[in-house]
Amino acid sequence: NPGRMVVVGPVQWNSIGKLNTLVLPAEDRNIIVTYHYDDPFHFTHQGASWAGKESEKWLGTAWTGTEKEQNDVRAAFDKVAAWAKKENRPVFMGEFGAYSRAKLEDRARWTAFVAREAEKRGFSWAYWEFCAGFGVYDKDGNRWRPELLSALLPEHVMLHRSAN
Repeated sequence: NPGRMVVVGPVQWNSIGKLNTLVLPAEDRNIIVTYHYDDPFHFTHQGASWAGKESEKWLGTAWTGTEKEQNDVRAAFDKVAAWAKKENRPVFMGEFGAYSRAKLEDRARWTAFVAREAEKRGFSWAYWEFCAGFGVYDKDGNRWRPELLSALLPEHVMLHRSAN
C-alpha cells in the first residue's frame, strides 16, 4: 500500500543487535523501522515471572543514572542512529519500560533518560504499557503514576500543575 507507512523491525523481538540483518526494499520509503529497548534487562525485568526463575534474584537492582549506565543507553541509541542514517530510515522505539517490581524512583529516572535520549536522536517512541505491570496508569487507584507520567511527558505535567 503505497499510501501508508508500515512499521517493521528485526528479529529477536525487534532487537537492536539484529538491525544489521534487516533487509528492506530500497525503493520503498514508506517504512518506519522499530526497535525495543529493555536494557539493562536485570533492572527492567526484575521479578517478572515470564523472564524466568532467575528474575527473582534480580529484585533490588537499581538504575541510578551513573555515567556508565547513561553511556550504555547512549551507545545503544547511537548504534541505532548510525544504522538509520546509513539506511536513510526513520526510527520508532516501539517499546520500552521497567517492570513494577523495580523501585518507582529508579523506573522514573530510567524512563525519563531513555525517552529523552531517543528524542535527541529524532526517534519517536511508545511506552510499554498503560496500566498493567509496567503501567504509567494505576487502574485500581484510577490515577496516573505522576513519577512515570512526568518522566514520559515533562512538559505536559508542568502545564497541568501550573493550571491548578
